[in-house]
Amino acid sequence: MLRAVGRGKYDRSQTSAERAAERREALLDAATEVFAQKGYFATRVDDVVARAGISRRTLYDEIGSIETLLTEVYDRAVRIAMTMILERIMAATDPIARIHAGVTAYYDMVASNPAASKVVFDVYRHVGPEQAARYELNTSRFALILIDTINAAVTAGTLGRVPDEATAYALVKGLEAVGTRALHRGEAARLPEVAPAMARLIIEACRSK
Repeated sequence: MLRAVGRGKYDRSQTSAERAAERREALLDAATEVFAQKGYFATRVDDVVARAGISRRTLYDEIGSIETLLTEVYDRAVRIAMTMILERIMAATDPIARIHAGVTAYYDMVASNPAASKVVFDVYRHVGPEQAARYELNTSRFALILIDTINAAVTAGTLGRVPDEATAYALVKGLEAVGTRALHRGEAARLPEVAPAMARLIIEACRSK
């Protein structure tokens, strides 16, 4: 949302590029809520523009289509989640603590952003084959992060083996399944409570060679 100031309808200290970026973020925020509530196929342009407080022309000028808007919402959510997880992992020095940090960050993101998480887990991947393929690609990227994190623990001698790609993928899908169930039950806020147990599950799966 644009910041209101006494001199006018927007902050004149901002550049036009800054105002455009702020306006786009506000549009993505509004679209996230609409997609999470209505799904993709039931969402209409008027739903988004009403929530965002903009005109239809502005939406088309900014984004182009509802499908493109959904993709931008999805990409932003994945980018933010991946950045947060990597930052939390790298901030921890102990290899085992890094695994706990990554799992906690994963569930913190879901708990703090249930609408965006619903778009990622429930909405985007069911739109069509292209979206499903991109969703699977990003799941594999999270699995690779897990492999790298566990590999550091194996190198340090605190774990016995690095999971293969299929096992790491299954572990990530397990994290996702617990998160999705919590979203469906309206219990996303409680996900950080289960993070330690899920991290221990991953650690135990890699304890022995």
